[in-house]
Amino acid sequence: MRKIQLKHIVILISTALIALVFLQLYQAFQLYEKKSEELDTQMVNVLTKVAIRHEKASDLQRYTSFFGKDFSGQYKQALKQEFQNLVPVRESVSIKDTLIYENGRDVKYLQITGDSYDSLTHVTAKHSVLARDISELATYVKEEASKEDPESEGNDLAFQLDKRVVNSLFKKSKYINELMISAFRNNNETSAVERINLAFLDSMISKTFEVEGLETSFNYAIFNEDDQLVEFPSYTDRYNLSIDTSNTKAVRMFPGNIFDEDLTLHVAFPRKNTVLFNEMWLTLAVSILLVLLVVLSFYVMFKTILHQRRLAEVKNDFISNMTHEFKTPISTISLACEAMSDSDMTKNDLSSLTPFVKMIDEENKRLGGLVEQILKTAVLDRGDIKMKRDELELNEIVSRVVAKSKIRIPVGGIRLEQAPGLMPFIGDEVHTNNLVSNLVDNAIKYSKKEVDIFVKTEKISNDEYRLTVQDKGIGIKNEHLDKIFDKLYRVPTGNVHNVKGYGLGLNYVKAIADVQGWKVSVKSKFGEGSTFVLTINKSKEDE
Repeated sequence: MRKIQLKHIVILISTALIALVFLQLYQAFQLYEKKSEELDTQMVNVLTKVAIRHEKASDLQRYTSFFGKDFSGQYKQALKQEFQNLVPVRESVSIKDTLIYENGRDVKYLQITGDSYDSLTHVTAKHSVLARDISELATYVKEEASKEDPESEGNDLAFQLDKRVVNSLFKKSKYINELMISAFRNNNETSAVERINLAFLDSMISKTFEVEGLETSFNYAIFNEDDQLVEFPSYTDRYNLSIDTSNTKAVRMFPGNIFDEDLTLHVAFPRKNTVLFNEMWLTLAVSILLVLLVVLSFYVMFKTILHQRRLAEVKNDFISNMTHEFKTPISTISLACEAMSDSDMTKNDLSSLTPFVKMIDEENKRLGGLVEQILKTAVLDRGDIKMKRDELELNEIVSRVVAKSKIRIPVGGIRLEQAPGLMPFIGDEVHTNNLVSNLVDNAIKYSKKEVDIFVKTEKISNDEYRLTVQDKGIGIKNEHLDKIFDKLYRVPTGNVHNVKGYGLGLNYVKAIADVQGWKVSVKSKFGEGSTFVLTINKSKEDE
């Protein structure tokens, strides 16, 4: 994939991803604003209910206090006066309430008692009359008067009684008028601040919020019409003397009374954002999850594209290097065959053909080795490789490999330091020989003109051996160290064959070491050389 195409894909996907993120943020902000407005409206409505209920409770308390006053004496005095107007002047009268059990229930009656005095006989008599109301009392008096004086004017007395009943009704109306006037006077004489009970108001706000399902964490304050904080003799815990009115909801304390002082209740909700988040968390979680899924998909896709691109580059590099590796022996064989076919050479001496035959044989083996290496890598990838359990000796294998490798070095050499004694272990002989050969061969390939390689065997313990292959070659940069064991990976990239090899040797070393339970590591400094360490664990082989 060309770089320009990959760049365009990244730009398009990144733009779409950024647009999606901003869209989700915008929708989340819109949802927050909507929920915030709904919550503010609900809070104002609830506070309005609180103000109305508080005003009604305050009025009820004042009216109850007023009605609790004893007006029965005044009412009884009026009845007594009316009765005295019906009876002779020299009679003393008293009126009181009494209860009489009648038909299974208590019935309230007026008991009128009095003393009468006869000036002629000087005799005092007591009288007692029961009546439900003044009308029955008037009827009784009328009947008694008729008995004493049948010729009296009954109609006039009835008229007077009716008139007195009307007067009684007017008096009762007068009491009600006086009650309302007294209540109005009390309402105006008592200040609004004195009518507010902070403890009662606090509990009313808390209870109303709880019933309405709102956040019960709040603080409040009351301000007058000049926006000054109202002071009280004592305060509740929620009364905030330093409240910020810009972050509160406010309602009028006594909305139904235009004569009261204009007081405003301000309520603040410090956990408003928490309440909104509790309502929005599911929507926000889904939005965040969707964005993360899109970002993850973009990351995986981009990583896959880069991986495929790198594989394409590695494939091209591998084809270029393998072409060179195959082309060299093929060209050599072709030249040898051409020389052997020359009649002048065959005429003189057949022994002159021996070098060419040897050359063809070596190049043919080289081609076979390349093909075998590729096939081994394919087998390792499929996981079909089967390891034999041969009894081996590390010093012997290393000595044999180093001896063969020295022949290939034109300038310089290989220094070998071996641990004393035998170093036996169990492993596959063929693959172990190839593993050690690849390490030494890699050191030779990446050495400078004068080869300087140090090979060392160590006995760490009875169960562990260590093989170290150190060169003073070109070295490896840090960014390549974790990739050199990857298949087809070569540090010099591109299709220029400036270093021998085709990216399979170290991958083979790592695969064989892993299969046998061994460890291989590398340390390198660019420009100074590399050190490969193979740790053979005997206990792994015995399992």
